[in-house]
Amino acid sequence: MSTTRGSLTGSCHCGRVTVTLPDDSAGVIACHCADCQKLHGNYFALLAADRADVRWTGEEHIRWYRSSEANERGFCAHCGSRLAKRPVEGARVMVSAGLFERALPRRVVKNLWGAQKPDWYDLPRVGPMSPEEFVSLALAEPIGTASAQYGYALRATAGNHRAPGVIALTWITAADASERERIRAHSKQNVQDFAAEPGFISIVTGFTGLRGFTVTAWEDEDAMKRALAKHHAVAMRELFGERFVASVWTSVWTPTRVNRLWVRCPACGALEDVSDDHRACAKCHAELPPRPAYW
Repeated sequence: MSTTRGSLTGSCHCGRVTVTLPDDSAGVIACHCADCQKLHGNYFALLAADRADVRWTGEEHIRWYRSSEANERGFCAHCGSRLAKRPVEGARVMVSAGLFERALPRRVVKNLWGAQKPDWYDLPRVGPMSPEEFVSLALAEPIGTASAQYGYALRATAGNHRAPGVIALTWITAADASERERIRAHSKQNVQDFAAEPGFISIVTGFTGLRGFTVTAWEDEDAMKRALAKHHAVAMRELFGERFVASVWTSVWTPTRVNRLWVRCPACGALEDVSDDHRACAKCHAELPPRPAYW
């Protein structure tokens, strides 16, 4: 595939047929209708354009098959590549996205006839992924190795810019996926309680496989204890009173040293020590971005 002068060019498997269409052609669109399933063995991923804007070379190698009363489908007579679908009466043509190989700079933007898809695959994702979808995907399809696991993480902050006086580290392992959801439900309520505590700074929490983790930052231990006395106490009663979770570890840490906090000046590029929260670059006197929270 090539992308030159505002166009996309692809070819069939044997290369006897090539096609060029505008790079702003609509798509990728995934059609899941019964006809596409029969003809492609899966859904038909396509780009749609006006026929007048599509250029074919090697047209003598194209055979058109009347797949329905309204449509016909083209394929290469030599290699059998499915090339396109076009209405018998109409000005549009749907060109196979597979002709443009992996370099096609697109994502699926629309699903058609999703109700006709078979049960053995899910509809392609369309549009940006919501946080909830990201978490569901990370939990449903964990990846990793013997020494590393990948999952998802969440940061929630109170907007408190003070340096942490206390850090709490916790991990907890669920026995199975349903128990992991129970842990997540407790965590959501805990985060709400933490955010209501004036001495709370922020939390980073998440899951890798069945292990959940949290790192929370507080102004001091008293602030942490006030927050943990709320819903967290309910979760702890379940932990010790029921057969709930496979293993758990908690800890509280105080800092040995809190280092400087640095921000890059957007004007001159100098790395500026903003621990005292000053707002002007010492090198060029340009305005600095707001100092971020320590955690």
